[in-house]
Amino acid sequence: MNETAPLAPLRRASVYVIDKHYFVAAKLVDLLLEERFNALGYDIVSNGVGRQFALDLASEGPRALGRDGFDRLIATAVRFFSKKNRTGDHATVDDLCTVIHESYAYARRRKAPQAKKAAQVLDMLGKTRPEAEAFARERPAEATPTGEHGLLDDTMDPLVTAVPTVILHASIRHGGKLQVLADDQRLLTDDKLDVLERGAMAVGLVRGLIKGNHLQDLVRGRSVDHPSLQLADLMAGAGRAVARWHDGEDDPAGDDLHPVVAPLVDPQGMLMDEGPEDFARIDSARAKRR
Repeated sequence: MNETAPLAPLRRASVYVIDKHYFVAAKLVDLLLEERFNALGYDIVSNGVGRQFALDLASEGPRALGRDGFDRLIATAVRFFSKKNRTGDHATVDDLCTVIHESYAYARRRKAPQAKKAAQVLDMLGKTRPEAEAFARERPAEATPTGEHGLLDDTMDPLVTAVPTVILHASIRHGGKLQVLADDQRLLTDDKLDVLERGAMAVGLVRGLIKGNHLQDLVRGRSVDHPSLQLADLMAGAGRAVARWHDGEDDPAGDDLHPVVAPLVDPQGMLMDEGPEDFARIDSARAKRR
């Protein structure tokens, strides 16, 4: 019996991985620094400069600030950019700016060369109070239907980034128009699915990656009704286990699964300068930073 035969259905599968620390660092760059540079007439997106800023902050921040200091920066950014939490509070502009300034003050005194990269990004973020105030003014007072705010109150939900990106990458990889079935999530209302659908097409067109509408249907369903969603859930769980194992966590499932799952990791995921092949090994450097 051919031992590879049971894996044949997975050849078209992919696992889109989001590193949460990099995701939040990228939001700080996208929503604050990019706005500031854009107002000054500089594009830091198409040339990869913005991505490098996010990578420097996410990868070197833990060593520049210490584990607790970096966690405080990330947690404050999440509270600032997210919809209101259970207590009905947002982090204020003052909260965010205070943490950024204190983080920069700490990082710039560290002699480690890695700390210098993070300190440079924090120094630039320290000058983005006007952009933070603009975001706070536009941020809805409470979670809203899509309406005039689009997905502003869901900006920190990884689905907002992942859904249109996965659709775009699948279209490029497989060609033709796609029929997409998404797991039924509370976030994915009809209005918000429409926004994500338009976003998937707009990004592809602007970047010249597609020439026209590449999405035929974007609908949602429940895993109890669709075996394909059950398989997707299994793949997501396997991908999570392998990512944790790669990140230095003691995960027996990741240890067992990494030879099969690593080749399926999408190289366009929100990863910190890593390729799919990297997920076939434990990253000792990342384990120390975490």
